Amino acid sequence: MESVLEATGPLALLVLALIDATSMGTLVIPVILLVTGEGGALRVAGRTLLYLGVIGLFYLALGIGLLTGLLPLLDVISPWLGSAPVMFLLALAGLGLVIWSFHIDPAAIRKRGGDPEASARRWTDRARRASGRPTLLIGLALLAGVVEAASMIPYLAAMGIIAEMGIGLGQGSLVLVAYCAVMIVPAALLCAVRAALGTRADRALDRAHEWAVKHTTSAFSWAVGIIGAILLLNTADPALAWLGVS
Repeated sequence: MESVLEATGPLALLVLALIDATSMGTLVIPVILLVTGEGGALRVAGRTLLYLGVIGLFYLALGIGLLTGLLPLLDVISPWLGSAPVMFLLALAGLGLVIWSFHIDPAAIRKRGGDPEASARRWTDRARRASGRPTLLIGLALLAGVVEAASMIPYLAAMGIIAEMGIGLGQGSLVLVAYCAVMIVPAALLCAVRAALGTRADRALDRAHEWAVKHTTSAFSWAVGIIGAILLLNTADPALAWLGVS
């Protein structure tokens, strides 16, 4: 598995964090709150930052929980991670992720008669109902975190990379803090724009909302495909050798 780590590492963590920063919970919903929030610009920006703080802490707690379980597990299974059968299973997993990435691509969803932006519209309605009420914003952040956590392949991949770094839970948690900070930075910057420009930022925020809704699904499909390709490329040779193909 060292080749996998060499192909990923800190730069990959940054890329994965930026991909996670474009998700429904970390970008689309905050932009909706900035656009639809009532009251002064500072008040709207402050409430959106409250939402971002809650979802950021949620993902930090989730990540620490995952690392707490992953690190002891890696110690147990590390002798078998480089074995040919495990490489074969990981290659299959990588191939599966690549195939799935094409299945969840917005163009493929439309071809099947689906609507890739349907989820975004549902979250838009939830965000509009919650905007202006701090308790509902906290609930919205937790709901978004729980719903998205199960499908956040980039985030789960990042946890695997951090666990493989061999830096332990303490330093791993610090890396997680930085990762989660990067996740919410783009939306936090938009909060600063709202606070500084007030209603003059409406046009820019509307465009940011449209872009986020349009590209969230495609960004996720690309991330799944890239992670699958990296996994497949780093395990294909030993997997094929085990099958006697090469």
